[in-house]
Amino acid sequence: MSRIRSLFAVCMLIAIGATVPLAQAQVATAKAIIAGSSAIWQSAALGAYNSKKCIAGFTSPCFHYTAKNFQVNDTRPTFKGGATAVDKNTIWIVWDSHTTTAGAAPNFIAYIKVDSVVGDRCYYGQPRCNVTVVGGFPGVGNQITVWPDGSTDTLPPANIQSKFTATTGPLVSAAATDVRAEDGAFAMCRANSDLPVPGGNATMKGLGYNSNNNPGTCPTVNDLAHLSGGDITDVLGSTAHILDFNVSGTDPFSGHAIVAGTTVPTGAAPIIPIAHVGVNGALSSVTDVSDAQLQALFAGVSGCKGPTLGGAAGSINVYIREPLSGTYNTIEYNAFVYPDFSGTSQEAFLDPSIPANNPLSNTCPGGGGKRIRGIGTGNVIDKGVVLDGTFDSIAYTFAGWGNWKQASDLGSPLCSVAGGTCRYLTLNGVDGIFHKYVSSPGGTALDPGQPNTTVGQVPAADNLPAACAGSFPCREDQIWSGGLSYPNLRSGQYRAWSILRLISDGAALATVKSMVTASQAYNALNTPDFVPIVAIAANATLTPPFRGDAGLQLLRSHYQQVDNSGALIGPAPVNDSTTGDKGGDVGGCIEHFLPGTTVNSIGQSDNVTGLVHSAPGTECDFAPTSH
Repeated sequence: MSRIRSLFAVCMLIAIGATVPLAQAQVATAKAIIAGSSAIWQSAALGAYNSKKCIAGFTSPCFHYTAKNFQVNDTRPTFKGGATAVDKNTIWIVWDSHTTTAGAAPNFIAYIKVDSVVGDRCYYGQPRCNVTVVGGFPGVGNQITVWPDGSTDTLPPANIQSKFTATTGPLVSAAATDVRAEDGAFAMCRANSDLPVPGGNATMKGLGYNSNNNPGTCPTVNDLAHLSGGDITDVLGSTAHILDFNVSGTDPFSGHAIVAGTTVPTGAAPIIPIAHVGVNGALSSVTDVSDAQLQALFAGVSGCKGPTLGGAAGSINVYIREPLSGTYNTIEYNAFVYPDFSGTSQEAFLDPSIPANNPLSNTCPGGGGKRIRGIGTGNVIDKGVVLDGTFDSIAYTFAGWGNWKQASDLGSPLCSVAGGTCRYLTLNGVDGIFHKYVSSPGGTALDPGQPNTTVGQVPAADNLPAACAGSFPCREDQIWSGGLSYPNLRSGQYRAWSILRLISDGAALATVKSMVTASQAYNALNTPDFVPIVAIAANATLTPPFRGDAGLQLLRSHYQQVDNSGALIGPAPVNDSTTGDKGGDVGGCIEHFLPGTTVNSIGQSDNVTGLVHSAPGTECDFAPTSH
């Protein structure tokens, strides 16, 4: 009887196992777990999904899911007696149909958007961050609404959900960053150090979030007090953690060896100033801002007032991103302080030890409106400038229909609710989006995708040209005359831009490269958020035929990142037109190059359209060999 009962029990177990759906019973495979910049978040999702066709190594069809309430967890501080650092934001997950054969389970990619420097930290840190969901797995969020096939989110199968609901989630295997890793490491050291002088100064080589480290100097003592600075916070309750990391050698917290990553350039995107105008009229006449005006306004010494930007009397609220943001660092070194610290920083005269400065929501030193910190694009655009009904206001964001969506929809209805409207501004007289700015209501638009109902109207997914039926998908040659996106960035005339990139290694690298390739094509043919790095082939089968895109013909001169004590950060610089670049490049000179060549000179190659930080007509020779 005992043997019979045993056989019966075995049969029952087999029967029960057979009732579990195959996709649920097997362990899902994480092909890449990405953390970092929001600038490429949407385009990467579109490429990974590839209109259900998936990418190399995945089984068609694919599915997608987006939701908030996810987080990256950096456990490294526990090696020094600290607590795990948590950064929360929105995720997308794309998975395939690899469930049709015995033993098969879905492959998936996930991408959580956090700051660029947080992505660098989570990737280079050893151990790497893991990704989990806060509470139970949320329902579908539909945070992306421009899938070319018109699809909507579906819930991932249980074996994918279980990856993120476990105590320790899947480890980050790729970073998405708007600045090179060496620039990210310097940004962390700059924040994780003392102020140059009490109260701060104009250049702000150190930002004052850790008085244990000399200004602008990376930690030389590997204890918790030196490796961890005070948190950066904003009035909405968001937090940016200051935790040291290295890009080579060993991890400062754990002592574990750092794995070398391969940088995969994706596209170049411009930084665009966005203003809310008409609340009190201070910015109603402002359509262009210069470096000097931005420096005076964001430092606040002359007051956060309309006349600072050439506008009318009245106050302005100024929204500032956090120093660990790739968006922040891109515009910091292109329009504010410059790589040689010859300008005026956004952080000027901000001592974070003063409670009113952290979280920052403080009246400018010269009076008028406030300087207000916002951690994340959504906090400065969607919840900041767009809804500010107190004064006219200004912020900045990387280009992208997802990034500026709330400031754009059909005459900016959300801005109108708060009073006034939203517009984008030109920088130093150059339009960062279209060929020529529309400076009057109903003015002539040179590009078919450029709205012109209001001055400087921000483009939207629902005011695209008739050729796109007024919505996405919409090709770049249907939005811009001449067929190529962001023409003034491509020519070198608009200088506030950076290359968006991913960093990965090992098995995940192949998946990341496939996703980037698909994203670049999707970007040109469906939702043009950036200038693709590589050429996109012509396609005569499309209607009308697509003439192709030669890709970015520029690079920024790379330089040796050096902290304020003279310590080198990362390797010696290499300027390469493909993937062999090394060193920092944020704010570097703009070089025109031939695809496939390597440029090792620092000199400016084009004095007409290249970047000029010194006197007009001279070479861009600010010698960015140190900070």
